[in-house]
Order: sequence, then structure tokens, then C-alpha cells
Amino acid sequence: MKKRLLIASTFWLAFNFFVNAQSSEKEISAKNWIRENVKDLNLNDNFNLSLRFVRKGPSGETLRFHQTLDGIPVFGSDLVVHYSPSGELTHTDLKYEKNVGIISTTPRIQETDAIQIADRELKVSGLVTYQEIKLFVKVQESGTNLVYRVVTSFETKPGSWEVFLDAQSGTVLSVKDIAIYCGGENHDGKSEKIELKSNSKSKYFLKSDENMKMPLVAGSGMVFAADPLSSAHVAYGGNYVDGSGAGDVDTAELNAQRINVVLPEIENNSGTYKLKSSYVEIRELENPNKGLFTQTNTNFSFTRSQDGFEATNVFYHTDASLRYINETLGVNCIQNVDNSHAGILWFDPSGENGADNSHYSNGVLVFGEGCVDDGEDADVIWHELGHGLHDWMTGGSLSQVNGLSEGCGDYWAQSHSRALNHWASADAAYQWVFNWDGHNTCWGGRSTGVTSLYPGGLVNQIHTDGQIWATTLMKIWGDIGRQKMDKAFLEGLALTNSSTNQPNAAIAVRQAAIDMNYPCADIQAMTTRFTAVGYTMPALTTKVNCPANKTVTAGVGNTYTVPSYVSETNVISANCTATATQNPAVGTSLAPGTYTVTMTANPGTANCTFQLLVEPYLGTEDFVKHNIKIFPNPASSEITISGDLISDQTITIYNLLGQKVEEAHLNSDINKINVSRLAKGVYTMYFEKFNATYKFVKE
Repeated sequence: MKKRLLIASTFWLAFNFFVNAQSSEKEISAKNWIRENVKDLNLNDNFNLSLRFVRKGPSGETLRFHQTLDGIPVFGSDLVVHYSPSGELTHTDLKYEKNVGIISTTPRIQETDAIQIADRELKVSGLVTYQEIKLFVKVQESGTNLVYRVVTSFETKPGSWEVFLDAQSGTVLSVKDIAIYCGGENHDGKSEKIELKSNSKSKYFLKSDENMKMPLVAGSGMVFAADPLSSAHVAYGGNYVDGSGAGDVDTAELNAQRINVVLPEIENNSGTYKLKSSYVEIRELENPNKGLFTQTNTNFSFTRSQDGFEATNVFYHTDASLRYINETLGVNCIQNVDNSHAGILWFDPSGENGADNSHYSNGVLVFGEGCVDDGEDADVIWHELGHGLHDWMTGGSLSQVNGLSEGCGDYWAQSHSRALNHWASADAAYQWVFNWDGHNTCWGGRSTGVTSLYPGGLVNQIHTDGQIWATTLMKIWGDIGRQKMDKAFLEGLALTNSSTNQPNAAIAVRQAAIDMNYPCADIQAMTTRFTAVGYTMPALTTKVNCPANKTVTAGVGNTYTVPSYVSETNVISANCTATATQNPAVGTSLAPGTYTVTMTANPGTANCTFQLLVEPYLGTEDFVKHNIKIFPNPASSEITISGDLISDQTITIYNLLGQKVEEAHLNSDINKINVSRLAKGVYTMYFEKFNATYKFVKE
């Protein structure tokens, strides 16, 4: 049992804060679309749709609904409706139950009793790191039942254990480990059953310290740049091995492959430093208990024979990846399935009871230690993080159909390691995933260079099947570049649900790229690669994406000549053969004002529009010549205009849309203009006689 400082004697029940209090202006229109297009849902007073998750990102807004019976969610239902940034409904992915029976939705078993039943079934003891209970309507072969779903993780038994029990009788219906593992129950895919016992009969809950926030400061640490074999460009063997029998043996060669990196944020608790940032935090979640490696200086420098090395390595690579996603790519993606973490990913660098495996579940990562410690290979770290990203982008609805999430993890690992340019394309290791942890005597590893096609290449084994998806994504990565592919991959996952297969995920990724206005050449590259591997892709509908609204200034003579906007317009069409035409035409002369520019596909009728604001000519000579002064600026109620020989002329005030909002006649060398009725904002004052303008702010 772990130290009492790390546990709480009170019960913690985890709830998903993204499920509750979700709202969207598009909720009604999305529900109406589902009702009109999915007749076999048979929605009525008993059956309805409940909005459970809303996500806004660069590709638009995605809404997720539960199918409900008397307000209770139907387990497994996940109806996704996606709108582009312009508000157009561009993608749906609907998973629902057609044969929901009418049953009582009032449970006879109380939640506390249901939890006790699940705990007895699992033999829960020691530190409980996660526990969640929810009531569902579940459709099974035997009929429709009201059930409790209890999910529990605890230190003495690796994994995340799901127990379904009948909410009327308390009968246990099923028990399953739902954690997502790196390579099956252990890396070689062989089942390894470990009977775990605990001397403690008590149950304790991990305490969240989200209300005990400490300052974050910069630190440093020693890590592997992906892995020592790749950075040294050598094969497994010689002094580049884990260590015969002992494991984690230091060699000069392996130590030389460590690099010193900046840790942008670590926690400072009155001079005690911990591996915790705004994104990631070390935790003790499973046995063995090896501590949190806190220290009194900011330099986390370890060799691989020290357990602190794996802790630092996992922390650095997960934190850096999440910073890349959120701060470089601009994709909002943080841990969102367990609000007790306050949005932070928890990780245990030494778990799995020491077995050779790793897993993701419920917003946490746990890394095993058999053979090469999994926390020493960044590919393993990125792969498991990839499952988390898939989970968070979908609000807890990742899919393992066709090994989709395994392929996502392999892609995320390969995208990061390939970017380090350790291997040439002719090297076998160029395509390998888990270069240090696998492809050796430990286990076989995986690849993004498989030649299997869909669906004939599927073997109904998620880790093998997922390689088809990862390989295809990496081919597109090579076509359009890392950042664009990573962003489309993440935003595309947000459009999927818990039953999405590889072809539908491909459609979602391509649609996300279209909605983010990727060039037609990128969309064509995706279409070509996805089609070549066997995914059936819908024909592209011609779409025209306009430039953003523009503000320009008229020239001498107070007119503006319209240029060509064709090169700034993105026309997406099959084979990228369509071009764009514009109205007003190139060369049209426009006076100051606001105009709508229409760009139309040729051939085709698809079009888009943007606003062109032509501001009056900004002459200044007469301002200087006549010593004109305009004050105050900003102004709240009144502007004073003074100068030599400014009387007997008209001034016109325009807003930013080019609309005339005020006009006045100057009748002396000092004039006061009342602007109190104008809304707050920036305005342009046009002096007709001088053909000049002046900007001011109304506050």
C-alpha cells in the first residue's frame, strides 16, 4: 500500500466535465438534420437525442449526441454532426441502436451498492486511481437492459477494468480490461495472466491536488532523441543492448546518446521540483512503487540504469508533443476524459507490475519495464499518447474497428520520429515503429511500410490491421508535409466516432483538410493515397474557398482598380481541374465603399464571396499645408477640428464597412463635431475639398 500522503480516505467519483453543460447554437439544426435523415431512430417522447460533447477547432464545430431512452443514454450510441468554419454541414458519422426495447429506466440497485458489487468482482484493494459509474440502456442479444457500467483502475492490478451489471438485479453481466495496450497483453502478443494479491483489504482513492497549484519554472533533463539506436544510426547489438538478464545496464555508448533538453515547465514546491507541467504530470498509478523522483534542483539528469531516466524521458516527450499540438499546430487537444486531472495527462513510468507492455486508459499512460523499458523508447511514448489524442479529440469515443486507434498511435509515433531524420529512406529502420523497444530479441515491433491493402489485407488483429492505416497516413505525410498532415489527422479524428472504420476515418481526415482550406493539390494527394490502399472515397464536390475580407485604399483620383483574386482563391475539385472567375472583373474601377466580390468555379456553379472595403484616398499634403489639428483621439462625445482656411467644406464619416454614418459642414476655422451617437469603434473622416482622410477612434 502506498504512503497515506498520496491517498484520500473519501470516495472520489470521476465525471466527464465535457459531457455536462455542453451547449451549441447549432444543436437544434443538428438534431433536426438527424431526425429528418435517420428515420429508423424512431425518435419520440421516450426516445430522444442528448448533446454530450461539443468541440470547436480549426476545421469547424463538431457536435456529439447520445441516443437516449427516458433521458438515459443508450450505451454505444454516438451520433456525430460536423459543421465547417463557414457553418456548412459537411460531415456526419452516426452510430445508434435500431432495436431499443421499452424498459423501466428506474434502477432498483443503488450506485453505492453497484460499486461494491464491482469491487468484489475485481477484488479491488490498495490505491484506486480511477473509478467511474454511469447508468446506461444496453442492447444485447438477450434484449434491452438497464445497466450500470463501473470502470475501475487500481494499483495492484494493471489495466482499466469495466464491469457491467444489471441495475435491477445486481447480476454481473461482463468483466473486461478496456485499457489500450502497446502490443496486446504483452509485446509479443502472447497472453500472460498474472494473479495479483494484496496484503491490504482496504480501498483508498488517489487524491487530486488540482487545488494545490504550485509555480511552474523551467528545468532541464537528459533524454533519448527518440531512441539510442536511431540517434546513433546502429542496429541492436554489442554495447547497444538492454543488458543480458539484468536490464537497464549503462554503457558508454548508450549514455552518449542522451541529450540535454529544456523542460519548459516543472513544478516548484518551495524548492522541491517535480515533473509536472501545464499538460503532463508524473503519478504513481500501478505497481511497482518507485517514487516521483522529486529533487532539490531543476536538472533531471539520469542515466538509463536509474529509474528517474524513464520518468524524465516520458515527461519530456509527452509534454513536447502536447505543446506542439496546442501551440504550434493550433489544435486544442488536452486530456478531457477525467476532470480530476484538471486537464492534465497523468503518467506512471514504472507500472504494469513490471511486465513488458504499456497502456492508455481514462486519461493516463502507464509504462512497463520488461526487456527494454518502454519509457526509454519515445515511439512507445508517442504511440500510447496517440491513443490519448484519439480519445480526447472524440470526447471519449475512440474506435478500434480495423485497429484504427492502433494505427493512429503508430502514425503519431512515426510522424515524430521521422521528423528527426535519423534514418534514410533506404534504411529498413526508416519504416520501423519502436526501433529500440522492438525489432530485437524483446519483440518484433511494427512498421509503417506494409504493403497490405484494405480490406483484403485485414487479419482481424488490431495491431496488425492498424499498420495499413498508419502506413497510408505516412505516405500522405511525405506528400504534403508533417504539420499539415498532423493537423488534418487530429482534426479528422474529431469527426469520427466509436465505430468508425479505416475508410470512414479517411473520409473524415480529408473533410477536415477541405474545411481547413488545404490546397486542392493536398486534397488530391489524400484522395489518391486513400483510394490506392482500397478505401472507397466519395467523389469530390467542387468547392470554392475565398480569400478573407479585404480593406484597401483608393488611389489618386479617389478610385481603386480591382486586381485578380484568382491566385488567392482555392478551388477544390476532382483532379484539381477547375479554376476561378471573379466579379467585379479585373480592371474594374471602384469608388470608396463596400463591395461583394464573388468567385465562381469554372467549370461549375460553386462560388463564394468576400467583402472588399475601399477606403478614400489618404492624401496628407493639405493637412500639413493648412495646419489641420483634430482632437481628442480617441473621442467619446465631441471632436474639435481646427486649421487654416478649412471653412466652407464638407466632411463625411465612414465606419469600417464603408458605410456613411455622419456628415457635417465646416463653417469656421474651429469646428466641433458631435460623435456621441456613434458606436464604439474605428472611423474614417473624409475631407472632400482636400481629398484626404483621417482616422479616429470612438470610445
